[in-house]
Amino acid sequence: MNDFRINLLNALSGKNNARFLEKMFTLILFPFGFVHFLLMFIRRYLFKRNFFKSTSLSVPVISIGNISLGGTGKTPVLIWLLRKLLEENLNPAVISRGYGSSNSNFTLVSDGKGNTLTSPPASDESVMLSRLFPEIPIITGTNRILSGEKVISDFNVDVVLIDDGFQYLKLKRNFDLLLFHGKNPFGNGRVFPSGILREPKSHSKYADAFLVTGEDKEQGMGKLTYLNFPVPIFKGELIVENIFYPQKQSYISLKDIKSSRVLAFSGIGNPDSFDNILEKEGISIIEHLKFPDHVNYNKRYIEKISRKIQELNPDYMITTEKDAVKLNDLEFRIPLLVLCVKMKIDNSDALWKLILKNIR
Repeated sequence: MNDFRINLLNALSGKNNARFLEKMFTLILFPFGFVHFLLMFIRRYLFKRNFFKSTSLSVPVISIGNISLGGTGKTPVLIWLLRKLLEENLNPAVISRGYGSSNSNFTLVSDGKGNTLTSPPASDESVMLSRLFPEIPIITGTNRILSGEKVISDFNVDVVLIDDGFQYLKLKRNFDLLLFHGKNPFGNGRVFPSGILREPKSHSKYADAFLVTGEDKEQGMGKLTYLNFPVPIFKGELIVENIFYPQKQSYISLKDIKSSRVLAFSGIGNPDSFDNILEKEGISIIEHLKFPDHVNYNKRYIEKISRKIQELNPDYMITTEKDAVKLNDLEFRIPLLVLCVKMKIDNSDALWKLILKNIR
């Protein structure tokens, strides 16, 4: 079943290594994808024509979003944006849907004074952000308008960032940054469940800027350029910032583990990106346990990791920052390392000037 799931994702993503069986299965799903296509097309049309109301907040709103399912590096981009806003002496806040949270209605993850929740009950990404930026208020909930109004009324906020907000048309934005994965920005070109698109790719034109991430960025930029939308295109890549050793509350050098046997595990939207970063840095991975995105590390998953440790006897384990916040005080018999990455954006000054122009 796991093998089928992986190959189905490959077929949905338009990867060349997808098997014939899964490709045929996506075609069976085509009628459902076409219905979704129509619904999303009509929905955006009705918002554009003001049949449905979009609400404005009293401060500027920046959205970081996708048009496809899967990971494109939204959280590292969000971190880059927060750092830039703080450098401008602005007071940002973050609102998000809170995927993986045990409370979907309304959760104050961080009050901007160092008081933060753990994951669970809060979502992994929001807890990760709260630990990196304890001075920034973070709220999760399904009603992003309510979250935005709450964070503005309760805190001294100059700008609101909405994580994964491109499809949240109920809230007006001053700037929409749309992220794409370079290798297959539109997957197989079809809308979910027949493909990985959340809505028709033509809706990309409503963004204010494109950011292409991951491997094969030039290929992705070429496909976006071919669409001829009047939207500036930027590219970025994830690079290693450092490696954290939680048990010792310290950082270690890449060269210290390059000759070691390392077991990787993750529960993220694009686990291949984790593989690519580790491979690029010359870290020898003996196996990568790939869990579902936003996985809750319950007893079942911890036992699976422990069995792999027993079987492979690695020197270290390594995981992502997003996964690490959900492990809390769990201890394994071998050292656990956390790969900390950041987004490096080409021509980032031009992108930042574009954002500032739209929020001031």
